[in-house]
Amino acid sequence: MAAQYDRIAEPYRRTQSSPLRQWVEVPSLFSRLGDIFGCRVLELACGDGFYSRQLAAAGATVLAVDISPAMIELARAAERDDPHGVEYHCADVACLPDFGQFDLVVATYLLHYAPDRTQLAAMCANIARSLLPDGSFIALNENPAQPAEPGGAYARYGFSKSVEEPVQDGACITYQMLAGRELFSFSAHYYSAATYEQVLRDAGFRTIAWAPLHVDSVGEATLGAEYFSAYLANPPVLLLECRL
Repeated sequence: MAAQYDRIAEPYRRTQSSPLRQWVEVPSLFSRLGDIFGCRVLELACGDGFYSRQLAAAGATVLAVDISPAMIELARAAERDDPHGVEYHCADVACLPDFGQFDLVVATYLLHYAPDRTQLAAMCANIARSLLPDGSFIALNENPAQPAEPGGAYARYGFSKSVEEPVQDGACITYQMLAGRELFSFSAHYYSAATYEQVLRDAGFRTIAWAPLHVDSVGEATLGAEYFSAYLANPPVLLLECRL
């Protein structure tokens, strides 16, 4: 996984200005997080620090981790240019160092990169270990009910999604995405909702809930509800909230 994100670090960074990121992902995640002022937050799969900086701006103390050295370098460069007090580390969540315990663990696009159930279980166990007894884990994650793109529905958003057959745990999901005029691709893995939930329970999480994303009112006013309709009707990702 590190190698694929080292290769696409810069074009992936440029997708942060997309309407889906700005008016769907960000407001959906932060509405689920609520007030995090004063919280100690561990962000996993932080990439170039896009969410890390926003978590810090909301008043959290943030330690952020990514497996890709290229992504971490981009994050550290942004921190040098505009300090938010975020501490960045390069590490694999499946063998996560002990950074202590946190009020909240946030992961945007992490669990579905596990290549097999063993690695998925290791990730979930390390997330649970990193939480305080009343802590919670909130993620943006692949939608288990919608593994493939329905009929080119995402073309207007500048990406496509396909999944290898048969659709079963560990099947490869491939995304192709545009950043300006540059086309790049990356892969993830499919797991059923039942698999995710069992692995999370085995890690010690007692409550597990999936939730849809929503459009911010500013985005709807700017581009219109119809623009977002295909994405929301067949969402490729969902919010996942788990509590110990």
